[in-house]
Amino acid sequence: MTCKRTSLHNFYRRIIFGLVTICSLLYGQNIQTQELTNYEWELARDKDSILIYTRKIQDTKLKEFKAKTVLKTSIEKIVWILEDVENYDKWTVSVKNTSVLKRIDKDENYLYSELDLPWPFSKRDVINHVKVTWSQTRDSAIMKISGVPDYIPEKKGFIRMPVSRGKWFICQIDSENVQIEYSYEFDPGGFI
Repeated sequence: MTCKRTSLHNFYRRIIFGLVTICSLLYGQNIQTQELTNYEWELARDKDSILIYTRKIQDTKLKEFKAKTVLKTSIEKIVWILEDVENYDKWTVSVKNTSVLKRIDKDENYLYSELDLPWPFSKRDVINHVKVTWSQTRDSAIMKISGVPDYIPEKKGFIRMPVSRGKWFICQIDSENVQIEYSYEFDPGGFI
């Protein structure tokens, strides 16, 4: 599929950026998996049609988050934006650059990203295995993000993030609308 860079394309980038930014800034650095909590989801924020839910994680001060929104677009356009590695730095929080280490196929890659954090924090890098799996009817897709910190040797001047796990769930809910759900868990490593 080829998409022209249009103002609509940039609009979708801004929405996705909003999801990533709000979740990252509001709900800290660690998001745990559902099995670690028995708490109910609570609506924490409803802004610009982006819903952010949180819940406590047992035996910690951390919260798990789930972000949801509905956009008037197609599932293919959203997946295309999420797979547009060359432009991650334009919409992903703190990402300085991202490169493909290994391309398995159109929907599966190993990615290297450098994160430029504000002073006094050290620069981080992360290596992720990213795979998109489509439903048989192609009306939904899951993009799974799995950290592989030992995929390449550590780079001087960067602290390697030891844990990185996330998921984008994208579902065509009718002929014009797509529901997006995003979650991400990470350990930044080092001192924060």
